[in-house]
Parts: sequence; structure tokens; C-alpha cells
Amino acid sequence: MFFVVLLCFSFSSLLDQSAAENEKYNILGIFPYPARSHYAVFDPLMVELAKRGHNVTIYDTFPKETSIPNYHEISIKSCFSLPNILGVDQMNELTSDEFQTLSALSEFLPSREEIFNCKPLQKLLTEEAGNFDVFITETFHMDFFLMYGARLKTPIITFHSNTPLPWHSERMGLPDNPSYLPFAYSMDPIDMGFWSRMKNAALKMYALIIYRLYSENVFSELAAEYFTVDRSALNEAVNNISLLFLYSHFTLSPSSRPLTPNVIEVAGLNIKQPRELPENIEKFINESKHGVVYFCMGSLLRGETFPPEKREAFLYAFSKIPQRVLWKWEGDVLPGKSDNIMISKWMPQRDILAHPNVKLFISHGGLLGTSEAVYEGVPVLGIPIFGDQRTNIKSLEANGAGELLDYNEISKEVVLEKIQRLLNDPKYKENAKLLSDRYRDRPMSPLDTAVYWTEYVIRHKGAPHLRTAAADMPWYQYLLLDVIAFIVAVLVAGLLIIYYTTKFILRAIYGLICGGGAKKGSSKSDKKKRN
Repeated sequence: MFFVVLLCFSFSSLLDQSAAENEKYNILGIFPYPARSHYAVFDPLMVELAKRGHNVTIYDTFPKETSIPNYHEISIKSCFSLPNILGVDQMNELTSDEFQTLSALSEFLPSREEIFNCKPLQKLLTEEAGNFDVFITETFHMDFFLMYGARLKTPIITFHSNTPLPWHSERMGLPDNPSYLPFAYSMDPIDMGFWSRMKNAALKMYALIIYRLYSENVFSELAAEYFTVDRSALNEAVNNISLLFLYSHFTLSPSSRPLTPNVIEVAGLNIKQPRELPENIEKFINESKHGVVYFCMGSLLRGETFPPEKREAFLYAFSKIPQRVLWKWEGDVLPGKSDNIMISKWMPQRDILAHPNVKLFISHGGLLGTSEAVYEGVPVLGIPIFGDQRTNIKSLEANGAGELLDYNEISKEVVLEKIQRLLNDPKYKENAKLLSDRYRDRPMSPLDTAVYWTEYVIRHKGAPHLRTAAADMPWYQYLLLDVIAFIVAVLVAGLLIIYYTTKFILRAIYGLICGGGAKKGSSKSDKKKRN
């Protein structure tokens, strides 16, 4: 009898587990930011959710050429566009410091016309509420698209393709102490002295002010008009975010950041198994006796926009090293190219960096490329231009796995010296391998982690229990300013009471002593007068 009961219990448990595993959800994603480096962060998750049987509907700006089962893609490529791509020189000038970077990023936000004229997203508003189990979108420097999740009455999951910005920390209740947590776009050293900490605090406050005055204010107005709701509706949607995925990992962050339960790190989400290289590139790498240097400035910055003197500095350095060079060069011709250089308008970066004969990666320091190099243990020479790139490279420097090359200091001698040091000093490769081991050592892959927490939020109806109380506290309560003010008031009141009590007692004692003496003296003089 006991074995029969046990068998029934086990069978029932297996059925429950199987039912949970086979439950399929309807998932909506809207990703309007038209930058491939951002798209590559969330795309693997949405595809994987579809592969696991969930019904995925996604609005994005990089439509796929082939169809995927359960994956329904609606292109909004014609709705949103980036400003004209600037040259490396122009971008460097535009973002010469952190304050200018924050101002420049507003140029990358969608305009009112782009939002109001996007017909596919207008059509989505006519969909019947309740069709979706979760809504996923990116929150970069604006929150407008959170309103779709609010309108459809679904739990909201957001992505941010970096470490959190001040407003992300505020809304999720994350600690963001400027004394040891640097601003994402900081240009200061990781080990902050007094003035760096002062600047870091000022930057975070400035970023919040810019966000409040521009992004939050402008897009709250747009949301009110577009969705015919109160102006406060967008703030309510922000406060109802269930989960935030960060493309970060504590091994890469300049300073390990404490996280709340509703914030999950998924850096490396984009890293897949390497594929076979194109025949010409594989042959070029394999036949290089001394290894290969890979040079790429990302998807937004075009290598051909380097001014001639800086381009010639790299050409000179490459001609002096025995290694071959793969250079992602968007132009048809590279003047002055030496025989050890291969150029191409596109290169399979992930697959190249995975090749064991690649000895060095020269990069702008974008987070995706940086994470791919870290994963494969390849040292990096970083030339940061804007955004988080300097912080990413400084983190590699702190780990001994790379060096920073300031764009304004590029010269033939400097470039050659740095490349030779990174190639010839074995400590860089050793440190890159140690960093790779730490980066890879996780209980689950980043993709499995993201899938698990997406399904978790759905299973638990938005998982409100993950939200920390700090997210709903006024800033003065969060910083204990009211408590500090009360303690100071009590101490001041106590000191005042002690002061005035002591003063009163001393006066009384003085009066008793001096007052009594004066009376005795006056009585003696009275006697003399009477005699």
C-alpha cells in the first residue's frame, strides 16, 4: 500500500512538473532603438523564448530574413532612425566630457513625428487587452514605450544594455552610492579620490536633472497625448516595472554593485557558439605564424572616418609588427595598406575572436565586443569615443587584460608602443584568461538565466514580491534625512536644555554667594552709621 501511494504521489508530481514546463505564454516585445549593438542584447532572448514554444510577437528595426516558428516579427524599421552617422573625429568632439555625452544622447531619442506616424504600433493599440502575458522593452534614455505594457495590462520587463543609469537605480531601489559606484559614462579613474567622488556625485545629480527636465517631462506629455491618459500615467508604468535585465556582470564592472531581487545581470546574452569562418578569413588567420590582430570600431563608428593622420598612425604600427591584421574598413580602398592587412566592410566578430590565433582586439570599447573578447580571453586595446566605452576599457585595465588608448593621443609612436606591449608582454594574455574564467563561471548561462526570470515573472503575475520597499520611498526617507534631521533636532534641543539649565543654576549659585555677601557688608556699614 505504501508503495502504491508513493507511486501515485511521484506520478502526480511528474504531471505537475510536465504541465508547468509545457505551459506556453504570449510574449510581446517592442524595441524601437535602431542601433544594432542594442538589438543584439535582447534578440537572443526573444528568439530563445520562441524556440521553447512560447508565442513571441516582436516589433523591431532589424527584421530577420528567415522565419522562425512561434516568432511573429513586425518591422518598424521605417519608423525610427538614428541621426546621420558622424565621423570618429566629430563624435569625439561631441562627447568630449560626460556632461556633453549626456546632452548628445538626447539626439538619439525618437522624435514626436516618428512615434505618432508609426502605423504598426498604432495598430497594436487596437489589439484586445489581455492577449499577452508579459511585455518586454528597452529603457535607455526614455520610457515612452512602457505605456504599451500599461495599456495591455501586462507585467513589464525592461532591458538596459549596460550598468544602470541613475534613474534605473532610483526606480528599482538599487543602491547607487557615488562614493564607490562610478557613473556609467565616467572618464575618471576607477579608484576615485576626493575630487573624482565630487565629480561623480555631480554627474549623477546632473543626469537625473537632465532626465527629469527632458526625457521624463517630454515623453510624459507625449504619452498623455498619444494614449489619451493623464500625464502621470507614464510614471505609474515606470513604478510597475516587474524586472530589469542589465547587460552587465560583476566581473566586468569597475566596482561590484549590490543588486535587488528584481534586477538581473545577463551580460554575455549575445555570445553563441562560434560558427565556421568564411574561407578567406580562416585561411588568412591560419596562415599567420605570429597570430592576428583584429581591428573594429563597432557598428556606429566607421573606420573610414578616421582623419588621415590617425589612420596613418595605425597603418605605420601595423607595418612594423609580424602579426597579420583584420581591419573592419567600410571603404572600398584603404590607402597605404601594407601586405599584412586584410580589410572588409563586414566581419564575423564573434567567430574571429573565438579563433585561438587571434592575439589582440583593437576596439572602441563597446560592451558587446568587450564581453566577447573577455569570454574568449583576448587582450583589448580600447579607443573609447563616447558613452560607456571608457568605463568598459578602464575595467579591463583594472583587471590587467587591456589598455586604454586616448583618441586625442593617437600617434605613430604611441600606437606602436601600446600594440607591441600588449602582444609581447605575456601578463596581458594571462590576465585575460583569468578574467575569462571568472566571467564564464556561472550557475546558468546568461540566456538560460534570462529565460528563467522571464517565465518566473509570468508565473507569478508580475512577481511584485521582488520589488524592494526602497523603490517606493521618497528620496529623503531613503537617505534617512528625516531621521538624521530628527536626531540632530533632539541633540540640539538637548544641548540647549543643558546649556540654559546650567546657565540658570550657575546664576542662582552666583546670586546666593554674591548676593549674601552684599547683604552682610551693607549691615556692617549700617551699624557704623548708627554709632
